[in-house]
Amino acid sequence: MNIFIKTTLIALTAITSNLSLANNISSDFLLNEIEISYKIYAYSSPEIGVYALESLIRLQESDRSSELLHKTGPTSLALSYLRLGLLYEKLDLNKEADKVFSKALTSYKSQVTYSENVSLIELKKFVIGLDENIAANKKINKDT
Repeated sequence: MNIFIKTTLIALTAITSNLSLANNISSDFLLNEIEISYKIYAYSSPEIGVYALESLIRLQESDRSSELLHKTGPTSLALSYLRLGLLYEKLDLNKEADKVFSKALTSYKSQVTYSENVSLIELKKFVIGLDENIAANKKINKDT
């Protein structure tokens, strides 16, 4: 019985230490994942974009250290939620869109400001404008 308990404790310790290491994401890795996910969001089908953004959000939620927030910016998670919501809307998955839009607002308010009231419409306009600017800049860079 003691051997079983010791073996179980050793296994539990190993699992716990692996989970702790898994939550330490390097900022370079996360920035690369953000870039890849954005490209998939912008240039692939909505279904593939949903998969990419859901994976990215899981990564962003797994490690909210100040170092990562400093590198990725305080609105990164909120922008990911907003983009995911826009894809859900394209796919007529309105319940899912409403859920992630709510998370986007909560994430934006908690990371950026507590006192500023930001509406979902304002954030959607911001993200759509940001995406249009990124696409326009890429087109200009291609043409030159």
